[in-house]
Amino acid sequence: MPILRRPLPVLTAGLACALLLGACSGGNGSTAGSSSSSPASSEASPSPSETTEAGAASPLQPGLLPAEAFGEGATVVPLSRDQLEQGAGLAADPESLTITPESCAAAVEGTQPRIDDYDEVAAVSATTGGTTTAEVLLQGEATAGAVDALAEAPTNCPEATLSSPELGEAKVTFEALEVPDLGDGAAAVRYTTTLTQGGQEVSIPTLVGVVQDGDRAITLLTIATDGSQPDAVAFASLLEQAFEVQAEALG
Repeated sequence: MPILRRPLPVLTAGLACALLLGACSGGNGSTAGSSSSSPASSEASPSPSETTEAGAASPLQPGLLPAEAFGEGATVVPLSRDQLEQGAGLAADPESLTITPESCAAAVEGTQPRIDDYDEVAAVSATTGGTTTAEVLLQGEATAGAVDALAEAPTNCPEATLSSPELGEAKVTFEALEVPDLGDGAAAVRYTTTLTQGGQEVSIPTLVGVVQDGDRAITLLTIATDGSQPDAVAFASLLEQAFEVQAEALG
């Protein structure tokens, strides 16, 4: 399988694009690994609880995973609400996006949340090589049903085709993953986006997990753009840690 050496294609899904914004592209379009302004390791990274360029820190930020949770050598950066909204905007215009079969629309659109639907948002991303893991804490009525929607995706839509006049066509497959029994419910899936790039077929695996805790949703995502496969067991363990950290910090 060819290795992806440029930022995530916009059809990979709005949420993935949003979460990777801080890691895949800065204001000048450079990658996090090569940007001179990006931290070189988790030890040198700014704390997710620090004020971001968008303004005052979210009250949810103390509940984010600490930098060391992502492993030694990870480049860890906080993501502001503005960055998430900008990243989500890189996805295809929903008015021009065709999802086949129609029954898959809810599953696919569930990977593309509208950030402005939530009362509070806090996020952090960590990049090691060609793999980025991101955590997003969301609070508000809009989090209701997030776990069920994700859990039902592999059954309701094992495979979908996305097409758009400006972006072309991509296939997305969903596969359920095992996760611990957490909070008010938890679910995780592996969704793989396959598209043609430079005449070659490229598959981009993504692990997505959600835990509901009252009116908060803990969303964790790991995506590999270098041809590797993210470790589902390690992902489930990190999702559990993310839930525990926010529960202790936010009550």
